[in-house]
Amino acid sequence: MIWKIAKKEFLLNLMTFKFAVGTILCVVLMAVFVPILGKAYQERLKVYNENVTYNEAELHKVTVYKNITPTIYRRPSVLAVFSEGLEKQLGNSATIEYDKVPEISGAAANHYLSIFSVFDVLLIFKIVISVLALLLAYDAISGERERGTLRLVLSNTAARYQVLLGKLLAGLLVLVVVVTIAFILGVVILLCFPMVALTGSDWIRIGFMFLASLVFIVTMYNLGLLFSCLARRSALSLVLGLFIWIIFAVVVPNGSVYLATQIQPFEPEEKINKQVASLRGETQTEFERELKRSGKSYMSGYNERSDVSGGGFDHGYVRSGTEAFIHNELIDYSIGVPIQIRYANKYSEVKDVYLRSLFEQTRLANNLSRISPISLYENIMSALAGTDVASFQHFIDAVKPYRNDIIEYIRSRTNNFSSTIFFTPCTEEEIKTRPRGDTAAPLELSDLPRFAYRADIVRTLRRVVPDLAFLILGNILFFAMAFASFSGYDVR
Repeated sequence: MIWKIAKKEFLLNLMTFKFAVGTILCVVLMAVFVPILGKAYQERLKVYNENVTYNEAELHKVTVYKNITPTIYRRPSVLAVFSEGLEKQLGNSATIEYDKVPEISGAAANHYLSIFSVFDVLLIFKIVISVLALLLAYDAISGERERGTLRLVLSNTAARYQVLLGKLLAGLLVLVVVVTIAFILGVVILLCFPMVALTGSDWIRIGFMFLASLVFIVTMYNLGLLFSCLARRSALSLVLGLFIWIIFAVVVPNGSVYLATQIQPFEPEEKINKQVASLRGETQTEFERELKRSGKSYMSGYNERSDVSGGGFDHGYVRSGTEAFIHNELIDYSIGVPIQIRYANKYSEVKDVYLRSLFEQTRLANNLSRISPISLYENIMSALAGTDVASFQHFIDAVKPYRNDIIEYIRSRTNNFSSTIFFTPCTEEEIKTRPRGDTAAPLELSDLPRFAYRADIVRTLRRVVPDLAFLILGNILFFAMAFASFSGYDVR
């Protein structure tokens, strides 16, 4: 009996005007959005490849160890087509410097404030298809009561739970058709771009996106089914469904951000800046203390130098200088660089307090917004696409130990920054006599540590599972409430 009801409802829904309009609208939007987003990805990938090539070329120009300051670039996510997230709002690169620890950069706009802030496949699903799900479900029960067919169905051998399960199954089958068409069309168009190559990990992520989309759409259908069981008139159930949809799509995300800022305010940036300024003063004091402890002193006399550009990464290097200059420069680097490295970590710890409080506030806002299926769906899609805050933070977390590797590499080659090769390609004797126009050969850096980063699919799935579980729980809850309401529903 359940299958008979589902088959009848499925065929009826396929012939409705709202299904036709919703499906056509999805196809048109996918056909418009995906080529634009694919082109944007190609442009970002082109810039990324150019930056990587330039970075490698500059590395081969480095003549002194002080100039080894490569920039690490994060490869743009091809799945940003499905969920753009913060792809354009957060920094996608980090420069390796001994006096600065890499940190997540870019002023992230409040991605909760507008459901129309970006155009991607996620926008189509969370607006068009979710509204279509509500439109398919709002009159499933109340509409049949108004037409008088519900009494006829229940007067036969069909039980109420069979009617409800049949309508749920029919709605699921209809929505599977729409979601499948949209996903297949989007992937096919995306693969038409020559620079797009999906890896095994990408296909796994797309598979989970498809699954999450189905769960989300069915959640919205169950929500519409609930209101159809609560209201005696289909017009009222439609109004209630759209009202709750607006609350889930706009009010809850923005309200959660506001509540998070009130409940858990982050550290004032002025306080952080004062602490950083205080550390800068400590750096100078520490340098003077170490200089006194070393027993070294600056040499007076004619302090002249000659610099040459073209030493890699837009840095120059010292070509020649007086004895006093060489002596004083060695003191500055041998004592100052280790101190700068130590205090760079301290600067990072201070700034991390601000960033940590900011992330905790964002996490609280996310937790509060989890009462909205739309917010849950956004979290899942951005995590799978690799465009959420956590994905960018994982990239930065991978760059930090690489910076330490570079510093240790330079330290081992320059006798703890106390050799002239740190700032000049000449020996102490050569630097006094070498002609100013002479050029130096690049360093042999074949053994320089290389950066390798790959997004961890397992870690991503761990982030996705809780939100997906909440969506499934929402499905069960909405259907259970619909069943409870329908059990006492007056069909007259």
